[in-house]
Amino acid sequence: MHHAHILLPDDDLRSAEMRVIALLRAWNTTLDAQTAMWEDLQTSLGDARARSCLQAFEQMLQLLAKHGWRPLTIMPLETKGVSPDEAALARFVMASTEQRRDAALAEAGFLVAPNALLPLLCAASQFGLPLLCEECRTRIFAPVAKGPLN
Repeated sequence: MHHAHILLPDDDLRSAEMRVIALLRAWNTTLDAQTAMWEDLQTSLGDARARSCLQAFEQMLQLLAKHGWRPLTIMPLETKGVSPDEAALARFVMASTEQRRDAALAEAGFLVAPNALLPLLCAASQFGLPLLCEECRTRIFAPVAKGPLN
């Protein structure tokens, strides 16, 4: 029996959340996709931050693989919309990064066994911080549209 995946719209996701999902999808596909994502992170974050970000990302994935309740549904790179698992993980990473500890722990409880909650929270916050900084820099340095009064 073939099951169709239910996809959620990705219109209401922040750029940092979309970056989390893009990294998940790239790491779930080919080495070329991983290399392209690494180069993109290096360009936008710098070498040291990109390396730190990916190390935390890989640590988070190892914790999910070892202590996860089940494998996450990760969609192919070009899929429009996101799986519920991708959305939950992106929300968890941002909640961890933004120090919304109760929300992060609630999300993590659906992802991993209790003994992995705090290590996963720590890895997710280290992974998400450079992505959140990237989102903030993009907002700050975005070109301002000229209106009729400018």
